[in-house]
Amino acid sequence: MVPQVADPRADPHRAVSPPAGRQMPNSPDSSARPTLADLAVTMPVWPPHTDIRTVEEALRADPASPGVITVLNDVIYLVDRQRFESALTGRLGFGRALLHHRPLADIVSEPALLLPETMTWDDAARAALARPTGRKAIPLVVAFGGGELGIAPIGPLVDYLSSRYAAMALRDDLTGLGNRRMLTEQATRFGPAGTTAALMLIDLNRFKDINDTLGHVRGDELLRHVAAALQLVCPPDTAYRLGGDEFVILLNTTDGIPPAHSPLAERLERLGGYLLNAISGPFEIAGVPISVEASIGIAHTGLPGMDGIDALMVAADTAMYAAKRDRTQVEVWSPDLASTSAPDLGLQTELRRAITAGELVLHYQPLVDARTHEIISMEALVRWTHPRRGLLAPGLFVPQAEASDIIHLLTDQVLSDAIEQAARWHHAGWTVPVAVNLAAPVLAKDRIVTEIEQLLARTGLPPHTLIVEITESAVMTRPRESAQRLQAIRDLGVRIAMDDFGTGYTSLALLSQLPLDELKLDRSFVMRVHQHHGRAIVEAVARMAGQLGLISVAEGVEDEQTARTLAEIGVDLLQGYHFSRPQPAGYFAHPALSIATGVSTT
Repeated sequence: MVPQVADPRADPHRAVSPPAGRQMPNSPDSSARPTLADLAVTMPVWPPHTDIRTVEEALRADPASPGVITVLNDVIYLVDRQRFESALTGRLGFGRALLHHRPLADIVSEPALLLPETMTWDDAARAALARPTGRKAIPLVVAFGGGELGIAPIGPLVDYLSSRYAAMALRDDLTGLGNRRMLTEQATRFGPAGTTAALMLIDLNRFKDINDTLGHVRGDELLRHVAAALQLVCPPDTAYRLGGDEFVILLNTTDGIPPAHSPLAERLERLGGYLLNAISGPFEIAGVPISVEASIGIAHTGLPGMDGIDALMVAADTAMYAAKRDRTQVEVWSPDLASTSAPDLGLQTELRRAITAGELVLHYQPLVDARTHEIISMEALVRWTHPRRGLLAPGLFVPQAEASDIIHLLTDQVLSDAIEQAARWHHAGWTVPVAVNLAAPVLAKDRIVTEIEQLLARTGLPPHTLIVEITESAVMTRPRESAQRLQAIRDLGVRIAMDDFGTGYTSLALLSQLPLDELKLDRSFVMRVHQHHGRAIVEAVARMAGQLGLISVAEGVEDEQTARTLAEIGVDLLQGYHFSRPQPAGYFAHPALSIATGVSTT
């Protein structure tokens, strides 16, 4: 009877017959990768008592045969051609004369490596190479489901495994996307003499938050979701993962980007927006729907200096950080960005001097009642009266301050000026709360609690007239310590507002941990309030804020239609250019002037 194998996990050398008609179990990878059934050739099983001369004649008649299979005491042996020739030669050259009339059983040595036909080439090659030195090149014996045995050569398996490892060296283990090495190799197709290319660098916003909250395993799961989304919308082998939460898309600017009559930069920016939408989710992670926000920096060949992958990466990185800083989501590199995105030591030095010289001023933007448009509170926003460049918006210098210890000096000045102005309004008979933003480095220090307490005592400002605004990212730097510090500030009687609510991963979790009074919905949601899904989100946040006893605020209100819609939804306070741009404090000292702009101070 022909020996068969029922379970590849059993002794690989012992022949065991399965029940009649039973088939070998299918490998889970057999549909995607070749198996030994694709390589092995069925061979007869020679009885062990067959004389060696008969076997030699059969091998001579079939030069392609790798050897013969025999079974001795229920153990399968393969006498390969090399082993057979060595035995017939013998040490002194008399092997043939001595063995010709001996049985095949006399020259068997090590049991064959017996593998099932369903085993993939990857696993078979690894099993073959795991054998002792000197036996690695011996063919494999393969057990077929129908009860037959066959022989598989080693050469094709080793070549296949080598090619697989070579391909794996170009792939990211976690997502299966191309890695940095593959990106570099693909980029050689683009250059001054080749096809022009666009490189899009995608960085997930606040990805550290989800790792810290749900763990790195869940973070990896989210990265796989993002990678799968990119593979669905991008041409094959154009998406790469550099590591961490950074992805790259490398496209042919003539074939990979939809043609249009608009300039290339505009087309690339629209494509970036399309990619952001594709990866936005939400994806279900650990039973929780997680939405993804990202920033994209884009650079393309054809511009001065953009003639290699290194230059494209640097430019795209610069554009990506500009998108993060300005919250524009997508930025296409231009020479102008190069001068504003990198750390500016000269500007930091100037800013340090400007604080001492009193060049920082505060402008105030009102928050109004959504129904009556009465001013309810003010937000203090810093400006820099630069001696040469004029009045500078905070986006041009606050990021530089946050990149150094200057942020503490700047916050000290802003807090002092804002509280003193609120005190002046209060003593003049107009008690209007004033909000001041605290950056993450400031919130991380205990001294901020003492400083606020001393300023309130010195100016006589009622504590409830001061509002401290924080963002989710500032809190998530050190969640426990931040919550304790905010509670200490609130214990002074100061109100706490969360700014940019809805842009992070952990908003709902934070609500139950932080001592909040106000919830400021990010402007990105306000902009979409006229869309069905956008309105549903704003309604949900307003309803949730009301149930939690929090005041809901919508910022970025630009027109009357949006203001009316938000009031209908039930948002409490509105803020935006529709009511007033940030103005110097003196602007609000004259009620008639502010009424003329549509904002009432009474």
